[in-house]
Amino acid sequence: MNPRPSDVSDTFGEYSAHRSAISGYPMSPTRHQLRHPGNEPADQQNLFERFGEINGNCTAQIGDKTSELMIGCSRSAVSKHMVDISTAMQAARAENRRNKGGSSDRKGKPGGKLGIENFDPKDHVEKEVADTISMWLVITFGILIAAMMRYVMMPGMEGPKSVLWFLPLTLVVILPSLHRVLIPEPYKSRFTFGNWFRAGMLFIFTWLALSFILVNPPIGDIGAPDIAGKMTVVIVDGEDILIDSDNLTSKGNSFILDRNGSSGEAWMVFYVNDNTDPSVATLNLTSLFNAPSETPKELAGGTVGDYSNCTSIVDGLRESQQNAIQKHEYDVCAAINLGVLEAGNYHLTVTLTEDGDPWVNTRIIDYDLTVV
Repeated sequence: MNPRPSDVSDTFGEYSAHRSAISGYPMSPTRHQLRHPGNEPADQQNLFERFGEINGNCTAQIGDKTSELMIGCSRSAVSKHMVDISTAMQAARAENRRNKGGSSDRKGKPGGKLGIENFDPKDHVEKEVADTISMWLVITFGILIAAMMRYVMMPGMEGPKSVLWFLPLTLVVILPSLHRVLIPEPYKSRFTFGNWFRAGMLFIFTWLALSFILVNPPIGDIGAPDIAGKMTVVIVDGEDILIDSDNLTSKGNSFILDRNGSSGEAWMVFYVNDNTDPSVATLNLTSLFNAPSETPKELAGGTVGDYSNCTSIVDGLRESQQNAIQKHEYDVCAAINLGVLEAGNYHLTVTLTEDGDPWVNTRIIDYDLTVV
């Protein structure tokens, strides 16, 4: 027959009190004592009759059987300090938590839950040295290619070609092979796709930046002179400057000139800009009247400075015209006499040329002029 829970609780409470009395050390109150305050434990004689004799070797004689006491007693002597059940259970739980924590830490990497990688100083130094060698190798390669394109290929050309940008971009594919040939172990084995991508971008921008420096003043000049803004055509009749209010400046590359019955000379006015001195650029202007058996006529040939005496005409223009044809204070004015024009269509061709470095820079601008 199984004992009732109340019998077990009562028996255990009396047993705990008995052990406290024998060992001479106080213990925490048992569940029975908390439920039944004021009840004194049975005297020692009754406890011995109920539980039997407790020997000094931590065993209890109950009837004809001997059992060992598991809590609060050692084999050495009864005089050891005893621990109550709640303290023992708390200690067991703490020990269980430590064991579980230790086992989980051993299964994963140290610091894995916190996202911390293992740090190997030797491996870190090796990686930094490999990245540094790769960086300087790519920068040197970019400088070498830019210098070769500028001083070897460009002087043999008459103008810009697609090979000047296509060839350097194609050379990106040889960067991995270049690393494997020139960089020793153990550094070259550390490079991955990420290294090739960064090396490619570094090479492109190194070559591009140095190329801009080498082809622009003061080292080089591959930019041809150009007409700064728009152009205009006015009629100069003696001291008067006749302006068509409906057509102040060119629209696109066309211009309409209304003579208003005047027999004065037509003057073409515009400004020239350049990344060097615009006044030394060569200016040529040809005019072709759109009529049968007509041939082009050269109306100007010389430097821009030869046609820059246009202050009197510019001063007679409206402010909006001046702002439209001049864009910068360093632009140089050019005024060319077109002569007395009869009604009809004209094709004007402006050619600007300069001796650049490494080739001759030329720009051609065409205008359609309609005289009514």
